[in-house]
Amino acid sequence: MDDESSSDSKDGAISPISGDSPSTGGGKSGDEEGRSSKTHLPNWSGSLWQDGNRKSAFQPYRQQTTVLTNLQRGNIQTLTPVLEPLDVSMHHRAGQGELSEEDFQEEVDIDEVDASGLTPLHWACFYGQLPTVQLLLQKGASINKEGKEGETALHLAAANGHHDTLKALLSKGADVDHVDENSNTALMYAAFGDHPHCVNELLVRGADFTMKNINNDSVLGIAIDRSSSQAQAVIENHLLSLLSHTK
Repeated sequence: MDDESSSDSKDGAISPISGDSPSTGGGKSGDEEGRSSKTHLPNWSGSLWQDGNRKSAFQPYRQQTTVLTNLQRGNIQTLTPVLEPLDVSMHHRAGQGELSEEDFQEEVDIDEVDASGLTPLHWACFYGQLPTVQLLLQKGASINKEGKEGETALHLAAANGHHDTLKALLSKGADVDHVDENSNTALMYAAFGDHPHCVNELLVRGADFTMKNINNDSVLGIAIDRSSSQAQAVIENHLLSLLSHTK
């Protein structure tokens, strides 16, 4: 199975992270072979999110019992048993990068949603399964379809630093400034996870860095509060570049 060629990591140089595969079938994630799913977007720890009455940003999956949530968190004991091939849904197979042309020889609902409102494209983008993403888009998958929390495929690719997947989505017309139900953009997700390649790609493609979410946080503020040093540097360099061109 082919996999994505580049992804962002937080510590030090940008490099692959090795670990056990998060997929139910023992397959490998899309960015690098053996990479674990390292980005579960947690509750914000800053002071603005300490009020329990406020909606916490960066929780695209609040359904605690879904397979995808468990895969994100590495809760192996809560995963569903390994399914037989005939029982594996298109969503699971998309997340494992196991879809092929043969799966579309008969008419299928390519945008069918699971219990969390997620399509096969969402799953493939969350795990950086680039060839599967390309196949789904070729077959007409809705690129800007929202999950239950307003998240799109672009949000999920950005959240996990899947740079090549993110580029593929943007090249096919993904809405760069689409907001989830908390007004978070893909750029905010990328900055939250300190994924500089994704941050840079989104900025180059025209992402609006002045937008704010429901807690009045800008992407630069998020990067600073999260100590996302690489993302912060990319944003600041972008701002300096814009200022230099206005002189």
